[in-house]
Amino acid sequence: MEKHIKHSSPAIILILFFFFAMTSSCEKIEPDAPPANTLPTDSIITVSELRGLYQNEPIDFEDSGINVMAIVTMDDSSGNIYREAFVQDDDAGILIRLSQFGNFSEGDSVRIALNGAVLDEFRGMLQLSNVDGRTNVVVQASEIYLDPVPVTIDQLTSDMQGLLVMIDEVQFAFGDVGVPYALSPEVQSGTNRRLEDCDGNSLIVRTSGYADFASELTPEGNGSIIGLVGQHDNDMQLHIRRTSELEMEGERCEPPGGDLELITIADIKQMFAEGATNLPPNTRFEGVIISDRDHENLPGQNAYMMDEHGDGIALRFQSWHSLNMGLKVRINSSNIPITRFNGLLQVEQIPSGNAIALGHGEMPEPVVTTIQNLRNNINDFESTLVTIKDATLPGGSTFAGNVVVTDNTGSVDMYTTNWASFSDTQVVGGLYNITAIASIHFNPQIQIRSLDDLELLEEDDHQPGDPVTSIDEDFQSYPNHAVINQNGWTAFAEEGGRNWICRTFNDNHYAQATAWQSTDPTNVMWMITPPIDRDAMSNPIFEFESAKAHYTHDGFSLWISTDFDGTNVTSATWEPLDARLAGEQDPDNNWIHSGYLDLLPYQGILHIAWRYESAAPQGNTGTFRVDNVKLYED
Repeated sequence: MEKHIKHSSPAIILILFFFFAMTSSCEKIEPDAPPANTLPTDSIITVSELRGLYQNEPIDFEDSGINVMAIVTMDDSSGNIYREAFVQDDDAGILIRLSQFGNFSEGDSVRIALNGAVLDEFRGMLQLSNVDGRTNVVVQASEIYLDPVPVTIDQLTSDMQGLLVMIDEVQFAFGDVGVPYALSPEVQSGTNRRLEDCDGNSLIVRTSGYADFASELTPEGNGSIIGLVGQHDNDMQLHIRRTSELEMEGERCEPPGGDLELITIADIKQMFAEGATNLPPNTRFEGVIISDRDHENLPGQNAYMMDEHGDGIALRFQSWHSLNMGLKVRINSSNIPITRFNGLLQVEQIPSGNAIALGHGEMPEPVVTTIQNLRNNINDFESTLVTIKDATLPGGSTFAGNVVVTDNTGSVDMYTTNWASFSDTQVVGGLYNITAIASIHFNPQIQIRSLDDLELLEEDDHQPGDPVTSIDEDFQSYPNHAVINQNGWTAFAEEGGRNWICRTFNDNHYAQATAWQSTDPTNVMWMITPPIDRDAMSNPIFEFESAKAHYTHDGFSLWISTDFDGTNVTSATWEPLDARLAGEQDPDNNWIHSGYLDLLPYQGILHIAWRYESAAPQGNTGTFRVDNVKLYED
């Protein structure tokens, strides 16, 4: 609940009494001459006292007569901040957010009336919001420039938010050297570049894409930097005013950690196999980053590394890192945890300062393998680069999520995050040579780093969205847990988050729908065949097998549509299609033949759908399965 401070209320009288008592002996910033404009004032408090009022709840000052005297240390003229300013007095600083622009600038001594303002917090950063720059801020004097407070990276705390500081003997992390301070605002609104000292401590330099120096390149050397202290969640940040306040022409730090015992990635794997949960003290390991953070096909805290012996490992940092593909990196690994997350071995909870860039490394050559060999030896291949030749990608979908890759030995999921730069790109079906990082998410999977990892050999003239005259689907090409949405099939979750997925038992793959352990109020899911060109067939026959397990309700049905457009399931016209379906009377896990379904009565383009409906809170969680779907001419 917001706190409110009102003019002439008993609360304000007590607060003013406290402030007068506490500040009577403190030196204040006073105007050199009477200001051109005046503001009503009941009390003047310091920035430190203002910050001290905040007790984890927003404070609305409403018509309070409290004022703050401060010096503007950063305005928004450079574009690095917008409708904001940093102000500071002798002891503390704070960010102010403006509801309206004001006529003040860096170096002005200002009186800020708090009436109508709100003291609140955003992602860990304390701020004075809703300040009207026209009426709440009056310039008292100009050209008063404060000296920055000298600090080190490890001294920065939340109490120093808003202060103008100078940090000496620092440099940009190797991966952030010689690059623009910020990417174009069309790409992202702001960019983080990592600053580090010679002890491995690090700090984010945050720059807006609208800053007038955004396109300038970060320096390579070591030296000093001046900026304003910010915070975003647990990450301390620095906002610079101009690049002339960076003097970085000295020699870079000697990379720390060279005296630690060097272990290999193979050593790490062996330690984990023998039961270790943390790496030994006084150790380091080194390798080349093979993942590509620029295209974002992995979380910003993650990376993959390979060492000179060809072994790979997944890295998980405590915060976003700045490790570019091809960078040779030393990880100071003393007592760092190792674990398997969803099957993938990773070194986790790595402080960003423990990753030391050693320069540009030599990218390892990917190992050529088949999908079956990859799956059989995934613990050897995990977190390394592989190439699968003559692999087939189905078209008809985007890269986001799982795309099933097949070769003449088997199939594997190719996973792409929703935020990857190419996630919305349509997959062109065809034959490819694919270079990717071998990974694990419960089951083996691969991840391409960008579309450059795909070499198209031959485009498939028949796209999955094209009508078919035959179907022979046994789901063997789908990995366990993969959604049934490839090769022209459609999976659609009408209600809830569940969908038809592939499951396996004794090497048999099949489609399954269930609400077992679902947290949704209801689950309604559809699995729909590719479009069937009925008019191109003289005597079409359709058949399949179904099974049930743990029967709880009659939620399994078969439908047919002649107007489904391939996308809008619920707006299509569906009618029941008579078939023998596994039900309550059938033994669990027994496959029941559907009978031979005659499609002669239908015309045009057809779609056949299996529909599953359930409600876990009511106990309707039974499981239904489908396999061996066939369409052919009789």
